[in-house]
Amino acid sequence: MNRNNDIPDISDIRLLDIDTDAEWMKFKSAAGISEPKVFSLRDIFKVAASVILIAGAGLLAFSYMGGPKEEIYASADEAIETVIETETRISLNKNSSITCTDNRSNGEYTVALSGEAYFDVEKNPERSFRISTQDLTVTGHGTSFDICESSDGTTVTVTSGNVEVKSNSTGDKVANVTKGGKVTCGKDGRIELSEVCNFNSIAWKLKKLEFCDTPMSEIMDQLSKAYGFDYKFANPE
Repeated sequence: MNRNNDIPDISDIRLLDIDTDAEWMKFKSAAGISEPKVFSLRDIFKVAASVILIAGAGLLAFSYMGGPKEEIYASADEAIETVIETETRISLNKNSSITCTDNRSNGEYTVALSGEAYFDVEKNPERSFRISTQDLTVTGHGTSFDICESSDGTTVTVTSGNVEVKSNSTGDKVANVTKGGKVTCGKDGRIELSEVCNFNSIAWKLKKLEFCDTPMSEIMDQLSKAYGFDYKFANPE
């Protein structure tokens, strides 16, 4: 220290040894200054995760409280099989899809079908089971049947039990289609009921074919559809 004029010497390092952070905190406290809260990205993620968790729990609770439950199944190049919640077994032919809606509040189970599917529906009089295509609607329980869409319309083939078939466009219906019955609904909405001599049309599912005085061309056509192979005749005759 220069004692002649009491001017501090810059070499005196004690004057530079100051806790600036502590002094700034004292000043803010005295002046009443507050700084805004700064959230890190980690804090934001925590909040977002909490919101998603709460929303998911709410949706789950709504489902258990009776809200409609929807499930979608689709097949590609091979047929698939699934068992839905009502213990009904559904087989989807290739390139087909279904959207299943379980509405527990009114006891209805509905299926929207695109393509072809075979249904083995549980027997439950207290539960309504309904399948719809663009052309028709089928209702039944404790029954088995095939529904096939095509460019000409939709065909229903019943293998056990009985079903009700209704045209979506005209409202016409056949109330009691039993085993061996086949209902075809054209694009014009007209319904035709007939009997089948065999179930070759759904051999893709049953893996059973019956022929009697049938041309070889028709036999090979149905075999190729049932087992998925290509063929050609070396001799057309």
